[in-house]
Amino acid sequence: MAWTIDHWVAGRAAWPLIAWALVPGALLALLALRGERIRWPVAAHLATYLVSGAAPLAAFLAAWFVFGNIVSDGNPWPLPYLPVLNPLDLAQAGALLAVGTWFVEVRRRRLPPVAALSLPVAWSVAGAAAFLWANAVLLRTLHHWAGVPLDPGPMLRSDLVQASLSLFWTLLALAAMVVATRRAWRPLWLTGAGLMAVVVGKLLLVDLSNAGTIERIVSFLGVGVLMLVIGYLAPVPPIREGRAE
Repeated sequence: MAWTIDHWVAGRAAWPLIAWALVPGALLALLALRGERIRWPVAAHLATYLVSGAAPLAAFLAAWFVFGNIVSDGNPWPLPYLPVLNPLDLAQAGALLAVGTWFVEVRRRRLPPVAALSLPVAWSVAGAAAFLWANAVLLRTLHHWAGVPLDPGPMLRSDLVQASLSLFWTLLALAAMVVATRRAWRPLWLTGAGLMAVVVGKLLLVDLSNAGTIERIVSFLGVGVLMLVIGYLAPVPPIREGRAE
């Protein structure tokens, strides 16, 4: 499938990369959603297929997800690039959905050792994956729309990239802390507060080095305003008494 797609779209990098996730993702989703309906041999040995058979597929999709976000620019030629609504991002969302569906099904059936993984750890892994993907989407968008080279050196030196990251991370922290305040999820609020601490450190150590540029001025003003919004909308949730749900 990867070779065929590579041939028909003239060797553009994103399309063959997407093909590598289609078959594992489809198999994983099939086992999780319809495994018990495949009478033989899956239904007769469902636990074995869901753990020993499906876990390597989930691990492969996780590795593919990280690899794709690090090395690919998401070029969808001959289609125009749109953030999120492009083939690579849609394929990555599908891969995460397939892994999440499989994990929920394995936990529902209480199949070891996957079912032994605690929900807070699972949510932390999912949050880290979402954070990686969101930042990769931002950097790919700056690459395609603003012409910033998708290389670590030029991106680290780009005022536009640094300002965009500061504002984006602050928005993510704001969203996390507002949700945490409304749902009384103290760990999520602390995660958002930790991200804000990282933003403040970045402003002082990185952004302050070229404070005279328009991008840096916008970054400082934007982060300052959003911090005031956070203080108003997202006070720290109280500590719950008793066992956390």
